Amino acid sequence: MKKTSLIAFLLLFLSCDDGDFNIPSFDFENITINHCGDLVLHKISSSKKEALILKLDLSNSEENTYFKTPLTDQSYVISENGSHQMTYRIFNGTVSSSYFCQDIPPSSPTVSEEWFGNGTLQVNNAIVLDDEDLVDTTLEDRNGDNDPKNDDTDGDGYPDYIDTDDDGDNIPTKKEDLNLDGDPTNDDSDNDGTPNYLDADDDNDGTPTANESHTGDENLDTILDYLDPNTDTVQEPKTTATNSYKQNYTLLLEFTVLNFTNSESDINYTDGYTFGTKTGSFTISELP
Repeated sequence: MKKTSLIAFLLLFLSCDDGDFNIPSFDFENITINHCGDLVLHKISSSKKEALILKLDLSNSEENTYFKTPLTDQSYVISENGSHQMTYRIFNGTVSSSYFCQDIPPSSPTVSEEWFGNGTLQVNNAIVLDDEDLVDTTLEDRNGDNDPKNDDTDGDGYPDYIDTDDDGDNIPTKKEDLNLDGDPTNDDSDNDGTPNYLDADDDNDGTPTANESHTGDENLDTILDYLDPNTDTVQEPKTTATNSYKQNYTLLLEFTVLNFTNSESDINYTDGYTFGTKTGSFTISELP
C-alpha cells in the first residue's frame, strides 16, 4: 500500500473548510471478507461506517463454486462502468453485512461519500483437501512417488488422503488410534507390520474386520471381537458410510494497481493494494 498517496489525500481534505465531509480512515486491515451470492465481496471497517465493495460478474451459486475453484494469477479489470467493480463508501451511520446482500438496500444508513475503483485485480485460490483422519497427507503417499492421488488402499475410488476409512473395514481411520496418542500409524494389534488403519484384518484371524463385531466381546475376555484372534464369528458387513472430506480454500485478492475517483478527489495506490485473504472450507463427498 502506498502510504504517501493516502497521506496526501488526507492533508488535502484537512485543509478544506467543509464541515459536512467525513475524512475516511480507510481502516480495512485485518478485516474479515464477507460475501453474497454472485458475487459480492465486502469489508466493513472497524468503525462500521466505511465499506469496500468488490463486485465480480462471476457465477458462484448456492454451492459457492467460485471458492471451490483453484485459481493461479487470475486477472480481472476493475472499472466504474465495467462488469467487475470496486466501490469505497462512507455511510452516515453503522452498516452491516446484510446491507450488501439485498437486491434493494435498506433506506438507512445512507451513503454520504462514494469513490469508484479502477485497476487490475489478481486472484489466487489455493485448494487443500483433508480427510481429517489424523494421518498426514505426506504419509498417505504410500508408494512414495510424491503423488498421494494414486494411493488407494481399499480400492474404493477415494485416495487414502481423502478417505476417512483407508482400509475399508467400516472403522474410521481416526478411530483406529487405539492408544489415543493422536497417531493411528503406530497402532498394530496383530503385530504384522501393517497398522490397523491399513489392515483389513486387524487381529489376523482370517475374518475381515468388516465382518466381525466392532462392539461385542463373544468370549468375554475384555477384547472386542474384531481385535481378538480367539473369536472369528462372521457377521454381515455393515453398509459402508458415505465418505466425506474437507475442501479448504485460501483466496487471496490483490490489486496490482488501484485508483479510486469521485467528482472531487482521487485515492491512488500506484504500488498496488491488498484487498485481503478469504478462507473457508466445505464438506464434500465427490470422487476426485
